[in-house]
Amino acid sequence: MKNIEIWKRIEIVGDIAIIGIPFNEEPSDLIDYAKLLLQEYKYIKSVWGRFRNTSGEYRLPEYHYLAGEKRSYTLYKENGCTYFLDFTKVFFSQTLSYEHLRIAKQVRKNEIIINMFAGFGPFSILADKIGYPQKVYSIDINPYAYYFMNCNININKTYDVIPIYGDAFKKIYSLEDANRIISPLPEKHKEAYEVALQKVKKDGIINLFVEVEVKKGENPIKVAMKEYPKSIFGRIVRSVNPRKYHVILDIKP
Repeated sequence: MKNIEIWKRIEIVGDIAIIGIPFNEEPSDLIDYAKLLLQEYKYIKSVWGRFRNTSGEYRLPEYHYLAGEKRSYTLYKENGCTYFLDFTKVFFSQTLSYEHLRIAKQVRKNEIIINMFAGFGPFSILADKIGYPQKVYSIDINPYAYYFMNCNININKTYDVIPIYGDAFKKIYSLEDANRIISPLPEKHKEAYEVALQKVKKDGIINLFVEVEVKKGENPIKVAMKEYPKSIFGRIVRSVNPRKYHVILDIKP
């Protein structure tokens, strides 16, 4: 495989490079290239491989160490914020960087926000930093995500973010109603939407990530918006495979 094709599949997370592993390759196929990365780019200290699909309760991809320091934790900078994370313990994707900023720019002063699946905190922390909400309730069932979220709140001094450890489908009912509910878990979009409708204010908005399967020639955004007809905006976030997409919808209740 040509080097340029591999570069298209690389994410740089702090001082660590992550190479996407195609379904028809093995991690061992990338070891020589990983060593070359370390030689040519001194700021890269560790190289890992990642399969695309996610699985398990915490929605994590399968990672494989390839070369350099056997370390998966790092400091990652995005949209003016700094995050401490271990990408083998919490869900991470640079693809979401645009949505982190787009949604944060929607936030109005003194909003009450509920982030149902907050992870290590990028949606919540950036929303607090630039949107000046009153509160950002940030729920996650992954104990590692809860730990890193607490770290990142302190790093970024975003103390309106309130971390909550537990199942969002249960914890959300103990919270006050919100002006905005963020649900960045496309695999559970139907359940999340039904819950969000019960907790969002009448003039509020739901930022719902949806997973859709389409037929050849179908537009994933149109398919998603047909399922949620109160949507006022839609955008493709990424393709999971040639027939499956993750789409973000902004929905008025």
